[in-house]
Amino acid sequence: MILAVFGIIAFVYECARKSSFSISQRILASAIIAIIFSVWCFYCITVNGTDDTTYSSYWLSFATWLGAAYAVCWLIRECEGKIDLASLTFYLTLVCSSQCILALIIDHSLPFKQAVDAIFVQGQEFYHQINRMYGIGAALDTAGVRFSVVLVLMAHQMSSNGSVIDNKGLTLFYFISFALIVVVGSMIARTTWVGAILGISYLAISYLKINKGFISSRQVSFWLIMGGITALTILVSVWLYNHNPDFRHNLRFGFEGFFNWAETGVFRTDSTDKLNRIMWVWPKDMRSWIIGTGLFADWVYGTDIGYCRFVLYCGLIGLVIFSIFFIFNGLSVIHLFPGTKYLALVLIALTFIIWLKVSTDIFFIYALLFSTASLQEKLCASSTT
Repeated sequence: MILAVFGIIAFVYECARKSSFSISQRILASAIIAIIFSVWCFYCITVNGTDDTTYSSYWLSFATWLGAAYAVCWLIRECEGKIDLASLTFYLTLVCSSQCILALIIDHSLPFKQAVDAIFVQGQEFYHQINRMYGIGAALDTAGVRFSVVLVLMAHQMSSNGSVIDNKGLTLFYFISFALIVVVGSMIARTTWVGAILGISYLAISYLKINKGFISSRQVSFWLIMGGITALTILVSVWLYNHNPDFRHNLRFGFEGFFNWAETGVFRTDSTDKLNRIMWVWPKDMRSWIIGTGLFADWVYGTDIGYCRFVLYCGLIGLVIFSIFFIFNGLSVIHLFPGTKYLALVLIALTFIIWLKVSTDIFFIYALLFSTASLQEKLCASSTT
């Protein structure tokens, strides 16, 4: 919220500096859909006689994310002199990699852990209770969703950005960061695997294309680097697995499905078993299917599944409006950044896949992308002037 206030100040400053006031039509359209969704949710809780305003105030969350994102992108532009998808991805990669390193240090250094716990209030008592790794403001599925988004963005940069592909140092940075986030991020939250699978698939499809029967030197270089980083990651992980009990426990949690597959022949995890067994909870009457029950907070229905929680809260109509919101935002990326058709489709898919496991959204990345595009336009206008 502090960043959002700073973002408003930065926006007013930009408008004053350019002597003009303008807001992207796509941001306005996105805001209108967010307001419609909020109004519908308010109607649902009013009709159902509840005071659960979790999503009836979504327009405030929308505005807060957008303001905070504008502040971050404005600061990047002011420091670097430019802001684009490549620089945004670079900084997001740095943040996620840093969170993974912090989580490892917190997990293995008691003095550091005590210092973090003393300074930051982030519900760590619950993390201690369930024995889960955490960073600073990064834990559970919230962290996993963000890791997933950044893994997809990294895959896009490594497969389509020529300045990244031709820069061996930057390529190596992304590969190492990708491996770090997949391994450690999965220890923090197995939701990371959604982004890992989508990101790896994105890279594989991009680099398996053979043009007229020829394999390019770029493809050979890519697979050599990827193979080397993968092999090194496996060797380091195996050594730590055999010599560090804490790492062994966390690795078995993060890759539980693969360990079960290797040991029992069945790919399964305790969380997916629980989801399939008890968490598919749906309304019990037609009225609730249409307008929901107006209840979302406090895990009232005992389910994490996004589709169930949204339908139970605001009905199928609310779920459809919220879905349209993310489809529109995803398609907007194609128009804001040339050559991002596949990235946009993967981001849209990511939203709906995540809802199979948890009720959260990825608007934070669209807020950053909208802000990046807006500041790019302002920079271009300034340069022209």
